Amino acid sequence: MTQKKADASQIPAVIELPQVDSTNNYALSRIREGLAYHGMGVFAHEQLAGKGQRGKKWVTASGQNIHLSLIIAPKGLELAQLFALSAMIAVETRAFLADLATGNWFIKWPNDIYFQDRKAVGMLIENIITGQKWNWAVAGIGININQDHFPEELKQAVSLKQVTGKSYDCLELANELARRIFNRFNALETGFEATFALVLEQYNRFLYKRNEPVIFRDEQGTVFPAVVKAVNSQGRLLLEGAPKPMYDFGALSWLIR
Repeated sequence: MTQKKADASQIPAVIELPQVDSTNNYALSRIREGLAYHGMGVFAHEQLAGKGQRGKKWVTASGQNIHLSLIIAPKGLELAQLFALSAMIAVETRAFLADLATGNWFIKWPNDIYFQDRKAVGMLIENIITGQKWNWAVAGIGININQDHFPEELKQAVSLKQVTGKSYDCLELANELARRIFNRFNALETGFEATFALVLEQYNRFLYKRNEPVIFRDEQGTVFPAVVKAVNSQGRLLLEGAPKPMYDFGALSWLIR
């Protein structure tokens, strides 16, 4: 798969679609067909089969929210730096929402965004890797924007409109978020150590439930309380009072309290 280099006028270039099964699927198909380039974004007004973390579905109302996938060619990063990209996107998305609405916006490990105790953003980053070469990343970002009613199974969801009482142009916001993320990515590529140190500091400053007790369940089904302390540079969650001091993503389920 050839990486096409975009000029400055192409970054970001957000393709607007009325409807799609999944913006991530569409972006991945552009890569497979050789039609993708770094800086391309895909926005859909309606997503019929949105994908969430760990095989879950991202359920959303038509025309009311952001369904956005960004195509990234991480040629300046290494496989060991996968978490750096995820953390940067989470930090930038949280800051973007905090600029629109003051209040308690948090990053729930690894990259969901919460307003207080309610989920506003879900993310799914899918990578194309050949051997030790990280060819592409597709960052799918779903944000609740104008939806003001959620089904019972999503009763902990919250939208930007519910926070501010205002309605928004979803495509306009998606373009602005894409611009911010690609600008921060450029900084990550050109000055990784300093940029990632700042990203990680911001990530942990706004880490959901930091220094608070949470009930978790591990892969063996053991339920235990632990205090959330931090996330390290490899993306592992550091806990106090747990059977182990740190956990990889996918090894724990949050039962909160």
